[in-house]
Amino acid sequence: MRVAIVTPEFLPSWGGIGTYTAQLAKHLPSDYDVHVISLSRRKGDQEDHSDITNRITLHNLGNARDTFLYNNQFQVSLWRNFKTLQEKYHFDILHANHAQMPDLILKLLNHRIPSITTVHTTIISQRVGTMRADLGLRQLERSEKMTYLLYPALSMIEWLYLRRCENIIFVSEYIRGLYQASFGRPRRSRIIHNGVDTSMFRPRDRGECLQHFPMLDGMKNIILFSGRLIALKGLDTAIGAFSRIIQSTDATLVLAGVGNFDPWKRMLESNGVPQSHYVFLSQVPYQEMPYLYPLASVFILPSYSESFPMTILEAMASGLPVVASRVGGIPEMIRDKQDGVLFEPGNPLVMAESILRILSDKTVSERIGDNARIRAENDFSATRMAMMTSEAYEDVVRGLG
Repeated sequence: MRVAIVTPEFLPSWGGIGTYTAQLAKHLPSDYDVHVISLSRRKGDQEDHSDITNRITLHNLGNARDTFLYNNQFQVSLWRNFKTLQEKYHFDILHANHAQMPDLILKLLNHRIPSITTVHTTIISQRVGTMRADLGLRQLERSEKMTYLLYPALSMIEWLYLRRCENIIFVSEYIRGLYQASFGRPRRSRIIHNGVDTSMFRPRDRGECLQHFPMLDGMKNIILFSGRLIALKGLDTAIGAFSRIIQSTDATLVLAGVGNFDPWKRMLESNGVPQSHYVFLSQVPYQEMPYLYPLASVFILPSYSESFPMTILEAMASGLPVVASRVGGIPEMIRDKQDGVLFEPGNPLVMAESILRILSDKTVSERIGDNARIRAENDFSATRMAMMTSEAYEDVVRGLG
């Protein structure tokens, strides 16, 4: 089968959809001819992606920028170039991802090729998550501001797009329920949870990991956050919790991700957190992330809204205890107090208590970390995700949906 995966976000990965696409392309059956149509972010990229690029044919339709408008630019580029690519390669199926809507124009013009769309999130869930952060418009990252201000127009475009998606993959039960509440029952759909490469993300020797992150040597009780530095991720809750934690024990907050760190640095300072107790790593290359997770004592994700976050899967596969907010699809990933700990979003006191319980009890920490690794291997592997997605492709091409 010849598959065209269309996504403006691919390599290097800087978000969940890019990571999802890379892992899917890497793990689809070896007899598939996989093409990825994307944008290039080659400037400054020193990562080795040969394990993926040797497996696929990559078509770059321009240069990506991590801005609000790059999705629109890709939609136009795909519309202009897809006919030529289709005439040359004769794709059997097109696979797109929402909420980026990369094939929006193709769908509006009723381009005829069997297609399937993975729905990772909806615009309303993003807006609700941002509003729940309650930080004020001036403190929001640019893409959050644009989504907030342009919500009426974006929601209309989303409605036009999704009503033309005949075959849908939902990444969680939560997202399917959210979709049905807003758009009604989809024509043909299935749930395929995101998957993680459990051979890439796994428990590792601390000495090996410190060779990749020597700046973390000697730090105790590392509390790790990885993700975009945006209000939706609940960083205000994390900072409030951390200011309480350091009153009880020596700990270091490590933040890794894309975004403006300055507002969060000011919040740390206003909460009385000394600079010696936090480290900002900026964006960590994806190939380096497997060496960062094992250095931490606990991974946190205090988001106000999530669908099925890849970072939690990566932490679980690395054998790391996770403390996360009970939102979106996260309860489908984590069984509370078995392979992670859940708390209600926006509650820094309970979050701090949950983290301190893990830091203070090695037996509990190891049990939760071991269970998390087993769950990632059994239920959320990239191989399993790719196998189920390939079955969905086959059904669509055969007209079964």
